[in-house]
Amino acid sequence: MTRLIIVIFLCLTLLSCSRRQTIIIDDSVQSQQQFDRLDSSEIFSCTRWLPGEAPPAYQQWNKYLVIVVKTKKVEGKLQDERHMLLNSLLDSAAKGADILMVLNGILLPSSSQVELRKLSSDQLSNTKIMVFQAARNLYGTPARPITLVINTYDPNYNYNQ
Repeated sequence: MTRLIIVIFLCLTLLSCSRRQTIIIDDSVQSQQQFDRLDSSEIFSCTRWLPGEAPPAYQQWNKYLVIVVKTKKVEGKLQDERHMLLNSLLDSAAKGADILMVLNGILLPSSSQVELRKLSSDQLSNTKIMVFQAARNLYGTPARPITLVINTYDPNYNYNQ
């Protein structure tokens, strides 16, 4: 509920801003009218970057205020994709694949990896496979050719709960 109130407040603040702006909804540039028609209950996240502060993915619009909105529908699809990747790699690990899994920055021993099946798709904020050299630079000798980094929305998530 608090998150929804913050999103609504942020969106109202953004609407009152008179600067030139670029609005990106679900990775597509949209008009102010399309943004106005978006129901606040459909919004998963809304982020605003002042001119010159946008991350590299939005550099072409960086001279303006950049507003990036992700809808719940698109985030739900991404969560499902993350969950499928996680379960696919868990299946591979169960069959003997040598995979390092990192949950919220903590290296998981292979004996604990099966516990990751308790994660539901809506708990996954990010899952990605690291390039081996990057994993080796970050984790040292525990790194494996397949290193899966898993982040949950709750950074204190404990699969033993």
